[in-house]
Amino acid sequence: MQCARDGFPNQTPEMIGGMDEGGRRARPASRRVTMTDVAREAGCSQTTVSIVLGGEGAIRISPETRRRVVEAVATLGYRHRTPRAVVPRRPPGAMPGPASGGEAKPAGGSRTARVAAEIGIRIVGGFYTEGAILPGDADLMREFKVSRTVLREAIKTLSGKGLLMAKSRIGTRVRSRRDWQLFDPDVLMWHAEVGFTTKFLDALGEMRLIVEPEAAALAALRRQAGQIPSLMAWVDRMAGAGQSRRNFVDADLNLHLEIARVAGNPFLPALSSLIEVALATALTKSSPVDEPGGVAASAGQHRAIVEAIANGDAEGARVAMRAVIGEGIRRAATAF
Repeated sequence: MQCARDGFPNQTPEMIGGMDEGGRRARPASRRVTMTDVAREAGCSQTTVSIVLGGEGAIRISPETRRRVVEAVATLGYRHRTPRAVVPRRPPGAMPGPASGGEAKPAGGSRTARVAAEIGIRIVGGFYTEGAILPGDADLMREFKVSRTVLREAIKTLSGKGLLMAKSRIGTRVRSRRDWQLFDPDVLMWHAEVGFTTKFLDALGEMRLIVEPEAAALAALRRQAGQIPSLMAWVDRMAGAGQSRRNFVDADLNLHLEIARVAGNPFLPALSSLIEVALATALTKSSPVDEPGGVAASAGQHRAIVEAIANGDAEGARVAMRAVIGEGIRRAATAF
C-alpha cells in the first residue's frame, strides 16, 4: 500500500513509527494500536481510515482528512495488518464511484454500519446524485460482499437519515439534499470527510451564531458554582496547549460542549455534533497554534466567556461567544 499521494512517498503504515514531541521514536504502547484509535486521533470514522490506508482512490476523501489519517498513523505507530487491494486511481476530473476489485470491508465495526458509511460518503460526495437510483441489490451485495439482510439494514439506516427512499418496483432513490438530516452526526462527518464547500461552512457558521451565544447566556443564568471550575479548567488547557494542535482543539471543543451542558437545555447537547464538526474542521485548517501569540489570544477570548458565565452576566457571555465564533468564521473563510 503506497501513501505517496498523502505526502509520505514509498512508506506504508508498517514503516511509519510513532514519534514523541521531541522527534524521538515513541515507545511501543502496552497494547496494540487499533483502527479505532487511529479514527479517534484523526477525528474521522473507521470506514474513512480503512479507505485511506487501503489506497482506495475510487471514493473521494478530502486531502485534509487523508492528511490527518496519515499523521495519526505516524503518531500512534499503527500497523495496518490487513491492507485491502489497491484500487486504480480514477482519471483526473472523474467522480468518485464504487470500488472495482478490493474488499469493501474495513476492519472493526458492524458490516451494516460500514456499508451505510460507504454509500453515505458516495451520496454526500456527489457520486450518487440527488434523484439517482442506486445499483440493484445484487450488484451492491456483490461489491460489498454482504448478505441481502445487511444491505437492506444499511439502506434502512440511510433512509432514516433522509438520504434514501426505497420503493418497490422502482428501486432505492437518493433524496433531495433538503431532506437530509444534517444534524445527524454521521451525515455531518461524511460532509467533513469529503470536504466542505464554502457555502456549507458559511451555513455552519450561521448555525453556531444562532445557537451558541444563546447557550452561553443560558449558562450564565443557570450555572451552579460547582460547574465553573470545570469550565475554567478547559480554558487553562487551551492556554497551555503550546504548539499541539490536537491538545488545543480538544480543549476548545470540550469547553464549548461543556457550556452547552451548563445551559441546562436538553436539546442543546443534541447539537453537539454540529459544533464539533464545525470547530474541528476550522481549527485543523487554520489554528491559533500556528500564529505568534495566537494561543494566548484565543484562550483570553474564551476566558471572557467563562468569566461572564461565572458572574451571571448573560449579555456579556452572549457578546463574548459571538466574538469567538466570529473569529472561527474568519479563520474558516481564509483557510478554504
